[in-house]
Amino acid sequence: MTPLDDPFYARLLTLSDAELCIYLQQYAHYKVEAVHAALAELRIRGVYVSEATVAEIDRYFTRHKQQRMRPFHLAPRHLRWLSYGTFIIGLGLAVLLYVTAAAPPPYPLGYDPFTSKKYVHELELYGGKINILAVELQQWLASLWRGKALAYTIAVLTLMLASLLWFIASRVASFRETQATPQAPSDAWS
Repeated sequence: MTPLDDPFYARLLTLSDAELCIYLQQYAHYKVEAVHAALAELRIRGVYVSEATVAEIDRYFTRHKQQRMRPFHLAPRHLRWLSYGTFIIGLGLAVLLYVTAAAPPPYPLGYDPFTSKKYVHELELYGGKINILAVELQQWLASLWRGKALAYTIAVLTLMLASLLWFIASRVASFRETQATPQAPSDAWS
């Protein structure tokens, strides 16, 4: 059992049997730990608790644990609406950026340093071939966040995020369908 320095467990010992029974009757209003502690205390005191009540409480908390454990506590339709919204807003932003993008600014030195063999040689001299690759990668990544390339980057990221949300929504929906209990048809023609 939990140490008595916890206020709940220290107070638990002072509660009457009727107050502890309230934890079992209104178990949906309390945390699982509190209900189980009340149940254990009632059993220690010798108060009879039916197995049906214990089974019902266990079913309730097991069902709620499964719901807390599922990814994204949203319903599949909410995730799909979120993916629609992400897709529309992201593509709208990408189109707006594409239309309003200015031409890339000229190089501050007046020329591209990578056209100079001396610059490339010095890069290789100081850091080797990996240094040249690192600088090229850094410049390529920086170019993705300017001008029309930014619009393409936003469009691709939007498409990936919306697809991910749609995929998660389908997985959650299929998870719910496999966990649902089959129900008998209401009439013979269904």
